[in-house]
Amino acid sequence: MESVFRSVKRACYAGLDSVTLRREVAARVEPAVAYDAYAFSTTDPDTALMTHVVAQGVPDLLVNDYTGRVYPQECARLSMDMARQRTPVFYMTEQSPGMADAMHASGIRYDLNVILAAGGRMWGAWCLMRDAGSPSTSSRERAFLLRLAPHLARGLQSAALLDRARTATTIGDEDAGSPGVIVLDARNQPTLRTPAVTAWLDDLADVGVDLPNGIPLSVLTMVSRLRAAPCDVPEGVSVRARGCSGRWYMLRATLSEPDASGACAVVVVVRPAVPREVATLLTQLYDLSPREREIVAAIARGESTKVIAAQLTVSPHTVAEHIGRACDKIGVRGRKALIAKLFFDGYAPLLVRSMAAEPRAQASLS
Repeated sequence: MESVFRSVKRACYAGLDSVTLRREVAARVEPAVAYDAYAFSTTDPDTALMTHVVAQGVPDLLVNDYTGRVYPQECARLSMDMARQRTPVFYMTEQSPGMADAMHASGIRYDLNVILAAGGRMWGAWCLMRDAGSPSTSSRERAFLLRLAPHLARGLQSAALLDRARTATTIGDEDAGSPGVIVLDARNQPTLRTPAVTAWLDDLADVGVDLPNGIPLSVLTMVSRLRAAPCDVPEGVSVRARGCSGRWYMLRATLSEPDASGACAVVVVVRPAVPREVATLLTQLYDLSPREREIVAAIARGESTKVIAAQLTVSPHTVAEHIGRACDKIGVRGRKALIAKLFFDGYAPLLVRSMAAEPRAQASLS
């Protein structure tokens, strides 16, 4: 187990993108913690909702039941609770009756879940599954994953920045001008999709999960959450999701008017996120407080101290103090240097290093 631990730890700090990292971690862990199937997801660190999945061997029946019912109704909240309680390794089937029923119906007998949180934010979740013919997980295996969890969380946190850096030079505010739209009927079957949305949904497609109609899990779980809202006229649901390319997208789902039978379609709008909408991901890497992140994001939008103070209903002096503390943590002085560090110096060196290190990383991974 020690050699496997060192191998997985190396992968976590090898500068890999999020998809490659999850695949490599799963392959390297298997000699120490065997599995028959797994689902390894990234999550939006601001909402902790699932954004992209890399999976292997998960039955289609379980995928559909999980995304349409179990995750939005039970598992999303349970995962967030475990992250807050700092319980990174646990059995979801012991906490969620719905999950236990869904797994057993699909031939999965045992599960072991790893919640990956760092810096006060949840960056991913990993579920390892064994079928009815396999033994349950041992305390040694659980201890191994518990020891590994902080490194996995840090790896996903760094991968979020790396993914962003790889696309930072090609994504601008102009990309958000023409959103794509897809309409799903009451059975979540697409009835309309605009040309722009097709390529973006392909980028958002999960790895190792083959769902009909090419609708990503991030979209299906958002739609299921909207349909389950306990009110007559639920508000729209929004989420950020990251594609295989590393590009971040803004997704928003709203219910249409009910038809004659009372069924409602869901309108999903998809567009690339602009830099200011993912700024919080970068500021989290410097361990800024929630208020400091909020103010830094406002600075990135070009807002003055007086405007920020009015929006937050605090004094300009208080805003200036938060800016000073943020600059100290990031290691800069002044607004211009702060923005340069976050949005220019933070991108170009990472991009150059990742491109130069990729052949070496691939060689070390083989």
